[in-house]
Amino acid sequence: MEIRSYLNSRLMGKTVALLSHALDYRSAKHSTISGNLANIDTPGYRPRELVFDQELRRAVDKEGIAMRKTDEKHFPRSGDIFTGKGSHALETQEAEFDEADHLNIDKEMAKMVQNNLLYETAVKLLSKKFDGLRAAIEGRR
Repeated sequence: MEIRSYLNSRLMGKTVALLSHALDYRSAKHSTISGNLANIDTPGYRPRELVFDQELRRAVDKEGIAMRKTDEKHFPRSGDIFTGKGSHALETQEAEFDEADHLNIDKEMAKMVQNNLLYETAVKLLSKKFDGLRAAIEGRR
């Protein structure tokens, strides 16, 4: 049985699958930032960034997750969440980059630290989910 199939089973629920995707995304983002840092002194290097919108669409499409309004007080769904302009999107392609600028090691390191904190948060949430499952199996409260 494929691990993703198991994670999506009724036993584990969608939380584990989504956290698994979050870990995959954070790992890919780490690789992207590492590549930028490794090439910081390379003449003509154009920094790369990961496209969050594409990763989100892929995860949602793969898992069959749909947005729905379950309460009349919810905001109305206006359009597709993936059609927004790129102000929030992270690019998998070359990032917009002025040739006069250069990669700032401090900014890239800050991105790396932030990404690491988000990765650790997802790991802790996943650990808590498994702790809850273990407690249920062992009959603890």
